[in-house]
Parts: sequence; C-alpha cells; structure tokens
Amino acid sequence: MHCLPSNVDRFIRTAKKYLYLEKLTSTILNDMVNAVYVHAPDKSSGQRVQDVEISYNYVGILPVSLLYDLQNGETA
Repeated sequence: MHCLPSNVDRFIRTAKKYLYLEKLTSTILNDMVNAVYVHAPDKSSGQRVQDVEISYNYVGILPVSLLYDLQNGETA
C-alpha cells in the first residue's frame, strides 16, 4: 500500500483517538488494523523466534525501528 500524506493524516487522526487505552477492543482493532501476519517460527538459533507484522489501515506495515523510536520519544 502506498502511503500518501492524506492517508498518513487519517492514520494519525485515528491513532490519536486511542492514545490512552486501558483495554484493547475489537472495535479499536478494526479501526486501526488491516491485517496481522504471523510468520512460521524459527528455531535455528536454539530459541524459538516468531515474527509478527501488523498492517495498519491507511499506512500499511510500519518498520519496527520506527515504532521503537516513537515509543522511546525519538524522531527522525
């Protein structure tokens, strides 16, 4: 999905509605998430690792590094 400025604005407006969640509901998930992709587990390192990607409405899959930076108050 190509991420256009209007789509980013729509995503931000939607996300702002849920800044202070106490409970994640199906309504919120339907409003925010387009799809969840759960990949096959990998045990090659000796530990079980399983990747999960979330495709958000309006913006698609966001890089984990971006989400981590946003969570820690860092911006690009």
